[in-house]
Amino acid sequence: MNLRLSLAVAATLLGLAAVGPVLAQAPEDALPDAPGKDVVVRVCTACHDASQFAAARHTPEEWDGEITKMQGAGAEMTAEEQAAVSAYLAKNLSSKPAPSPPAADTKPPTGL
Repeated sequence: MNLRLSLAVAATLLGLAAVGPVLAQAPEDALPDAPGKDVVVRVCTACHDASQFAAARHTPEEWDGEITKMQGAGAEMTAEEQAAVSAYLAKNLSSKPAPSPPAADTKPPTGL
């Protein structure tokens, strides 16, 4: 085997080794672990791979609209499941920025 072919084979094998663990992940691994994840996996991944929506960022109101749209398309869930899905998506896949910590008082002390 010539050197160029050997290097190509080695590069291919290394590439496959790097991709292997990614392919082995379950679809729900794309979702943050948090309360309600099990309901989201059960309800939403019946039709979608979790990676289809795990990277999406919406406001809580937009997520509620998406849930309503999916119900119109045939997604079945109880009222309790809908509340759990909505809460999970709003908390974990929200476009709202995380609240900033309170600003430190930068004024010099008075009366000195």
